Amino acid sequence: MSRSYKHFPVVKDQTGPDKRYAKRLASKAVRRYQKGISVGAMYRKLFCSWDINDFRFYQTLAAAIREWETSQVPRVRAKSKKQIQNEWAKHYYRK
Repeated sequence: MSRSYKHFPVVKDQTGPDKRYAKRLASKAVRRYQKGISVGAMYRKLFCSWDINDFRFYQTLAAAIREWETSQVPRVRAKSKKQIQNEWAKHYYRK
């Protein structure tokens, strides 16, 4: 098992036709750029990466626990605090 972990707890939209379409638009923008790309990282200025990953979810562990404590949903309340921490780590902490 790897010892690495996410340094910033974020979950992004990873799949779907919208992401494929956005990547296609980004590739078109880079290929059709007339002046040429002199520096390797210059392509980032041609198309915003936020347009590719348009859904971005961020939740801290404290917020997840607070949401569990104040939730009125029986299915959520049936879980233990340890299960809530494990689910948060699964989605936001571990790679």
